[in-house]
Amino acid sequence: MVLVAVGGLIAVILGLGGAMSSDSCRPGEESFLCTSTGQTVAFWLPLTGWVASIVLAWSCVAYFDRRGRSRWPGLAVGAAAFAVVVVVDWLIVAG
Repeated sequence: MVLVAVGGLIAVILGLGGAMSSDSCRPGEESFLCTSTGQTVAFWLPLTGWVASIVLAWSCVAYFDRRGRSRWPGLAVGAAAFAVVVVVDWLIVAG
C-alpha cells in the first residue's frame, strides 16, 4: 500500500511538472508540448501509467499466486511498467 501511495505522489508531481514545463513556450511555437493536446498528454500520462501499472502488477501477482510461485515478480513488472511511462513522459516534455 505504501508503494501505491508513493507512486501516486510521484505521478501527480510528474504530471504537474510536465504540464507546467510548457510555460517557456513562445507564441507560434510548433513543439508538441506547446499545444493543448501536448500539455494534456504530459499531465495525464503519468497518472494513467500509474493506474495501469497497478492493474498490471495486480494481474501478475494473481497469476503467480495461482501457479504457486513467488508474487514478487508481479511487483517488479508493475514498477517496470511505471518506469517506462515515466521515461516516455520525460521524452515528451524534453522534446
